[in-house]
Amino acid sequence: MRAALLRQRPAVVVHAPAAIERVLWLAAVDRCLRCGPRDADEVRAAYRVLRALIDRAAPSLYAQVPIDAVRESRWLVAARGALPEGTPAERAATVVWAAVGAWTDAPNGRWGALADAAADLGDWLDVGGVILPRRATALRETMVDVWEAGR
Repeated sequence: MRAALLRQRPAVVVHAPAAIERVLWLAAVDRCLRCGPRDADEVRAAYRVLRALIDRAAPSLYAQVPIDAVRESRWLVAARGALPEGTPAERAATVVWAAVGAWTDAPNGRWGALADAAADLGDWLDVGGVILPRRATALRETMVDVWEAGR
């Protein structure tokens, strides 16, 4: 009888840290990044391309690694607080390049397409080249620690 009960328990799914990080950066770009009329035409065009990809791919990508909504919200607030000083474009570029770093090595082609579109946006936002890669890498490292501390 005990063996039958053990076989009926659902499997516990533990997601790889890289998979969690990809989804968290997707949420950061999806839910927090906006583009407006003050942005250059090139920035708005690159944002529209990225936004269209997110609108198509995000539901299935979020479903790959379900994350507690409250914990995700806390992480997003912490990410905003961890951003280094700078102009809105520099701060947006930092988030975009952090997302590119998280998405680049994913095994799924949709992540690669998002990384390519985000890199195009990042190039337009980071015209002076001051963000890539130092600030984005530091932000990613900080946010991994924030996520792990929230367990």
